[in-house]
Parts: sequence; C-alpha cells; structure tokens
Amino acid sequence: MRPPDETKDRSILSVSDLIGGLTRVVEDAYSDVWVEGELSNFSRAASGHCYFTLKDGDAQISCVMWRHLTKYVFFEPQDGIQVQLHGDASIYERRGDLQLMVQSMRRAGKGALQEAFEELKRQLDEDGLFDDARKQPLPTFPETIGIVTSGQGAALHDILSILERRFPAARVVLCPVPVQGLDAPRAIADAIARFNDLHDGHAHRPEVLIVGRGGGSTEDLWSFNEEVVARAIAASDLPIISAVGHETDVSIADLVADTRAATPSMAAEIAVPERRDLQMQVQALYDRLHERVTGLMRERRQRVEYLVGSRAFHAPIHRLNQHRQAIDHLSDRLGRAGDRLVERHRTRLERLRSPLQALDPEGPLRRGYALIEREGAPVRRARTLDAGDDVVLRFLDADRPARITPSTTPPPDT
Repeated sequence: MRPPDETKDRSILSVSDLIGGLTRVVEDAYSDVWVEGELSNFSRAASGHCYFTLKDGDAQISCVMWRHLTKYVFFEPQDGIQVQLHGDASIYERRGDLQLMVQSMRRAGKGALQEAFEELKRQLDEDGLFDDARKQPLPTFPETIGIVTSGQGAALHDILSILERRFPAARVVLCPVPVQGLDAPRAIADAIARFNDLHDGHAHRPEVLIVGRGGGSTEDLWSFNEEVVARAIAASDLPIISAVGHETDVSIADLVADTRAATPSMAAEIAVPERRDLQMQVQALYDRLHERVTGLMRERRQRVEYLVGSRAFHAPIHRLNQHRQAIDHLSDRLGRAGDRLVERHRTRLERLRSPLQALDPEGPLRRGYALIEREGAPVRRARTLDAGDDVVLRFLDADRPARITPSTTPPPDT
C-alpha cells in the first residue's frame, strides 16, 4: 500500500488560512485609501456602528464605520449622495466578504457642502421658516435661561461668564449635547424639544434658549445646517437665540432662529440686560419721580400758604356775610326783573284784548240786535229771503223760529 503524498497535503489550505492570507494581501495593498462612490443601504445599529454600501456603475463594496468615528462625520448620510471615504480595505473573515473599514467620510465634489446648504436653505425658505412674521420677541428680564451646547466647550464658559457679569439674577439650565458628528443634529433637536415640553411653572422651564457652539471649520459647524435642527428651532414655543461659530459663520440655524448672535458671547449679551445699565435706568426713574413728587409737594405747600394768608381763612364770617349780601342783591334784582316782565306782558295783553272784543260775535247781541240765520248760515241781506222761508232769530239769551211773510215794500237794490 502506497503512503499518502505529504507534499500534496501541505499544499491544501483551510478556509481560515485562505481568508487570512487574502486579508493580509488586501490590507497590505489597500490600507489608507480614499474611495469615492454613492451611498446605498445606509443603516445605523443600536450600538451606534454604521453599515452601508459604496457603489458606482460597475461595482460595490460593503463598508463599516465604528461608532467612535462617527463624530467626525459632519453631515447626515443619506442613500444616493456622493461621498468620499477614507479607510482600510479588509475582509470580514466570518463571511469572506470584502469590506472597507471607514475612518472618515465627506461629501464628494467641489462645493458639495455649499450645494447642500443652498438646497436646504431654498427648501426651508419656501416653507416659510425664515419669515420675520413667525419670529418671537425676546423677554426683557428672563428669570431662567436654557442653553443647548457642549458641556465642555469654551462657548459654554463664555456664556456663563457673561451672564454672571451682566445679570446674575438669571438662573441657567444647561442641556449638554454633542455639537458635531452623526449624533449631534438629533441630540440638539431633542434638547430643544425637551425644554419646550416642560410645563409652565416648571422650575427648569426657561423663558429663552441659547443654541449653538464655538467656532470651527465648515464641517465642524455642519450639525447646525441639518434640517432636523432647523425644524426643531422653528417648532419651538420658546424664543431661541442662535449662536454658531464666529461672526462670519452663517448657519441654517441662524436663519431660522428668532434672533441670531454672531458668537456665543454675544448671545449672552443679547439674552439679558446689563446690570449697570439697569441701575442707571432705575436711578434715572427714581430721580424723575423724586423731582415730580417734590414739585407737587412744593405747589401744594404754596397753595396752602396762600389760603392761610387769605382774608377768607382769617375772617370766614365776614366772607360769608359778603356772599350772603351778594345773594340778597341778586335776589332783589331778580324780583324786580320779574315784576317788570309781568307788567310788560300784561300791557301787551290789554292791547290785544280790544281788537278781540271788537270781533266778538256776541257783542251786537248784547246791544239788542238779533242774528238771522237760515239753515245754519247768517242772512246778511233781506233780498236773499223769500216769502215762506223759515229762519231763526238768534238773541243773546235764546233763539226763536220765524217765517218770512210777503212784503209790500220792495227791498232796496243795494
């Protein structure tokens, strides 16, 4: 029986040996590489690690990015965007899959960040998030100020120092959040929402929020250019001061916020009044009030002194008698005027009585005359009567009926 061929046995590799050898080859040949392509199937596990695919028209490769490296990603990765990845090629030995261990990620193409900024800015402008009409005024004397920023950054130190110097009466409530990396946009938005969810009267509910961070590169500040942060600021019932970077840095958060501060330090100056200015205003108001009250007291004192020095104050009975005499004089004048008025109307009445008496129809009857009426109408001429006409003779005291008889004397023509 022939023994087995030992040389042939030595040339047979296990799967682990093969994959291990390939891994060494890949890692030696393709470490520290930059690769550009399109993101696809991007997902983030509960552990915070990111898994996705990078592809172009002809090929694709699986990628993994560990959680501690995501803080260097300054935008929200989305399927379909073009990116550049930096990392090391390797093989996942359990499945034998070729993959890229990503160290950093950035948008691809010249001006990609600016293009994304302008696109989001256009969209939010169309939605009305930049309108001045929806922006809220800041409180004049806030008792509680909320701050959404990094808990270790210099920006927080600057804000606290200025608040303490300018208006130490204000209480500060800090919600520390990451201000860059994949976790930052959602953390910032959630902090704003949590402050708004506090009910009125809650000890930690602020009257104004300062949201921002200190200076840095465009990538460092990019969390404040994300839509989730802009929407959270727009939805806030609390007025928000945005303080992102330096004076020359303008973020989407700055455009949506109720007030923009060029720096975190300036945000603190905007949020509260200057203590010394308040002292000067209070002193000025006190001086004006004191001057006004002093002037009124001086006027009243002069009035009292005048009254004390007047004759009415020293001789009230004499003053009262003078007024009584004046009243008597007016009453006498009023009485005489009334008598004259009555006499004048009596004389006028007498003048009107004579014409009225002359027109009295009963006047002739009193003097012995009689009034002849036919059918209720007075008869003024005899020729209007015919023999046999019935008439009424109206005397002063009574009426008598009569009948016209034929006359032997013709009536006159007139």
